[in-house]
Amino acid sequence: MASEATAAVAAQKDYTIQTGSISSLSTNGFSSGTPGAEPEQVPLCVSIPAPPAMLQTQSKYRADDRSKSSINEEALEARDRTVQPIRNSIRLLTNIAYAGSNSSLVAQARAECVLHNVDRWAAAMALTDMRTVDAYLSRDRWVAEIALAVRSASKRVELSSERKALYSTWFSTLARDTMDAYSFRLGPKSKTNNHRYWAGLSVAAVGFLLDNADFKTWGKTSFEIGACQVDDRGFLPAELARGEKALDYHVYALRPLAAIIKLASDSGEPLQSKCLDRFKRLTAMTREALQDPTEFERVAGQRQSKISSETSYSAALKLDALPLL
Repeated sequence: MASEATAAVAAQKDYTIQTGSISSLSTNGFSSGTPGAEPEQVPLCVSIPAPPAMLQTQSKYRADDRSKSSINEEALEARDRTVQPIRNSIRLLTNIAYAGSNSSLVAQARAECVLHNVDRWAAAMALTDMRTVDAYLSRDRWVAEIALAVRSASKRVELSSERKALYSTWFSTLARDTMDAYSFRLGPKSKTNNHRYWAGLSVAAVGFLLDNADFKTWGKTSFEIGACQVDDRGFLPAELARGEKALDYHVYALRPLAAIIKLASDSGEPLQSKCLDRFKRLTAMTREALQDPTEFERVAGQRQSKISSETSYSAALKLDALPLL
């Protein structure tokens, strides 16, 4: 497993983190549990580098492009040098969290490994000092991924009182800082577009993990902000303005909205929203556009670029795992 961790951490500009399927690694105890295969061995845990406490990144988009669809290659390269190691760590964590197994002992060992790493990240107060707007906007998805992975692991390993206290301190700090940022620091576009939906998912995931009513409510309100903007045709106006990336950003915005619905439902608190029908229109329109973008491109007034790959998301956030009604 050490070689896999080294490969993941050393990967450059690799959004998918090609660790292979951790659940199928037989040489280090992570076998797939396939009938007829040798019994799985309890795996050793990988020590995953903690994300930094402080982050000061700049946008990858050209400053003169109001649609935020044109990449500044130099800015992207500079940003990736800082951001890629964080992506690597989180992807390795989530790969372990969602790796399948027919062995309860192996599944429990993987869950404990996730929590063991998050213990260190929480003790280091990772990602708590965001120095730029881009850093804040980048953090939301990462926090959502981490909190969802911890929630998954906690179904296998009961959280001790010490862990609960540690996680409460760290995750609450992250959630409150996110809420404050969207109230006082970030611009009007970020408060209503896909940035807010990802922020809502991150805070909701923390809220359901810690059973914090304020965080849950803020996450659900974020869903309302997004779903209630969907027009009669199923479009999100803010994302429709993204030029050749409009469809890509519709998919990107849809994902956290759907994940909030699933998170609330799985936690026994189904989302009650006046705009669920609008969300359904968004999902229907997006599904159709992914099959045939002709009508979408007519409305957007521009041919659409390639959609981001599903492999850049953990199992919990892939479209086929979400309730696209």
